[in-house]
Formats: sequence, structure tokens, C-alpha cells
Amino acid sequence: MAIESPSLLTGRPPGYEGYRIVDTDVHNSPGTALLPFLSERWREYLTLVGGERGATQATPLRLTARPNANRLDTVTPSGGIGGSDPDFARTQLLDEYGLSAAIISHIKATSGRHPLALQLDRIRALNDYNAAIWLAADPRWHASINTMHTDPAWSATEIARCHEKSTRYVQVLVEPHTERPAGDPMYWPIYQAAVERGLPVAFHVHGISNLRSGVGEQTFYFEARTALPAYAQGLVASLIFNGVFERFPDLKVVLIELQWSWAVPLAWRMDAAFELMRAEVAHLTAKPSEHFSRHFWFTTQPNFDPEHREQFEEVYDMFERHGFGDRLMFSSDYPHWDMDSPFESLPRGLAPDRKRRILESNAQDLYRLDLDPAGTA
Repeated sequence: MAIESPSLLTGRPPGYEGYRIVDTDVHNSPGTALLPFLSERWREYLTLVGGERGATQATPLRLTARPNANRLDTVTPSGGIGGSDPDFARTQLLDEYGLSAAIISHIKATSGRHPLALQLDRIRALNDYNAAIWLAADPRWHASINTMHTDPAWSATEIARCHEKSTRYVQVLVEPHTERPAGDPMYWPIYQAAVERGLPVAFHVHGISNLRSGVGEQTFYFEARTALPAYAQGLVASLIFNGVFERFPDLKVVLIELQWSWAVPLAWRMDAAFELMRAEVAHLTAKPSEHFSRHFWFTTQPNFDPEHREQFEEVYDMFERHGFGDRLMFSSDYPHWDMDSPFESLPRGLAPDRKRRILESNAQDLYRLDLDPAGTA
């Protein structure tokens, strides 16, 4: 599905001149291009038993199935799946919207069907692939360091390796479907390694069609999609009440593609519980809402779309008053079918200072990006 937003070839729409736009959620799909980055042992294994999906589409029929939930027009000129060619993605995304930076968050790095040693090798290979293929293709690409939640010690070592390799790894990505709740001390080595290098930790929803709720797996895709806030609320509460931020006061957490309009009601609910049962979490030295607004960032996609613009303003006013005004960042979710244009993800009448924070400065400050002037990147 093509995005019907103005191209930079014809100029930005009114009200968007002069912004240096940062996209905080882009997905790539290496497919078989990942194989050369794997160790010989596991490359031969995958050649024998399979497991790496190819980068090309075999038949026109498959193009109608939206592979990886992608826009149909993201299939590359050579027939590759959307997100498999950094140069084509540059044309469709970076150049089309005049982005100054975009952050890759690959969300399919692991698979429980394979031996753990293969999964670890695949994550290492994916991190190396991102650096060798994507970061080398354009200075505006930045990457996340993929980790393995079932092996936190290995993940901490991988974080150190990647950070030493390139400063354009700008965050640590943790699989959100963890074996234990995200605040469990089992995962603290990952958080410690991130904090030591000044990197935020990001959680991105993964496998929405199989996302479990408190009452089991949902039936419909959109049923799961509308339940994302409930999933995110549990993740936030786990990190706060388990004392993660008492142990790591400088830890920053990014919630990618998990919405944001639920944040303030959750803060109220956590504070109310804290007042009633503070003795249970005596290790907390601050109210849950204070930890929440101090340590968490959000991305815009999928945004909530109220019928009337003023309803967006009302929710954002509340969001801003409770300390989240510099915590929301633009994300396109390219190349997925429901991706957002930076020119259509926010109400057109949104105040310029708010628009600049969301499109530009919030992400620039969090990721410490050195951005080129708008329109010249």
C-alpha cells in the first residue's frame, strides 16, 4: 500500500519545513544474505535443515500475502522482500521523507526451534550484517544491538563487542517475550551492560498474531493489536516494582510499537497501589510514576486516531503534564503495511514545539545523534 504523502522531490507539506526527522523503528529482512555472516558450523547446518527464509519472492501469488506484513510496494527491484536492500529502503524512506536518521530494530533474531548455540550465532551474525550492509550503505542508518534473553551473560558480552565496533549501534534490543517478567534479576546483566555504555534498552512487540493475553491467545490479529497496552503495562510494572531502576538509576527504556496513550492512567494506578501496599516494595525510593516518567520513552506507531483532533490534544496535554513531554518519538514501522509517514502521524495543527520534540529532538537527545540539517541528509 503506497503512502500518499508528498515526496521531498516536490517539497514537504506546509508546517514541516526545517525539521530534522528521526525514525525510531525501521525493520530489515536479511534472509539468505545473513548466511555469509554465520559461522561455518551453523551455515552448513541451515543449508542442511533449512531455517533461513529467502530474500526473494518465488511467485506473484506470494506478493498478495504481504510477506512479513509489508507494504506491497516495498518489494525491491530485484524481487527481494521489503527491508532486504538498504539502498532501496534509502530511496523509499530516508530520501522520500528527508529523514536525518533511522534506527533499525530487527525483531526476528531468535527462534525457539533451533539449538541455543545457533540462535546465539545468528544474533551475532545479524549484528555484524547490520554493520557491514546497512550502516555502511548510508550514515543515516543506525542499528540496535540484538540480544538473547535466555543467555544474559552472553548478551552482555555481545553488547560490549558491538559497542566497541561502532558508535552507530545506538540501543540494546531485548526480546519482549521473555521467559520471566522483564524486571527479574535474571536479565540484569543485560541492563548493566547497556547502562555502562550509555545505551537505552528497547522492547519491541514481536509476533502480534501469537501474542498471549491474560486469558490466553487472542483469535484475531486486530484483537491482539488492541491489547498491546495491557502487555506493555505489565512490562513497565515489572521493571519498576522489581527495583530495576533502584539498581540502575541511569537506565533508559524504549517501548517500541506499544502505543503511549495508556501511560498516565497506568501511572495513577501504580501510585495508588504503592500508597496502599508500600511495605511490599520497601526497596523503592521513589513513587512508581516518578520512575515511569524518568526512565521510559515511547514511539508513535501505531498511533491512536481519535475522531476529533482535540481529543488527541487532550490526551497529549495529560501526557505532557505528567512528565512525558520529551518522551514520545516518531516511528514509521517501515516497511510494514500500516507504516506511518512523518507528515501524517501527528495532527497537522499540532503546536510546532511539540511537533519538533516528537519528530526530532526527543530521539536526538536520547540516542545522542549528530544530525545533519533538515533536507540535506
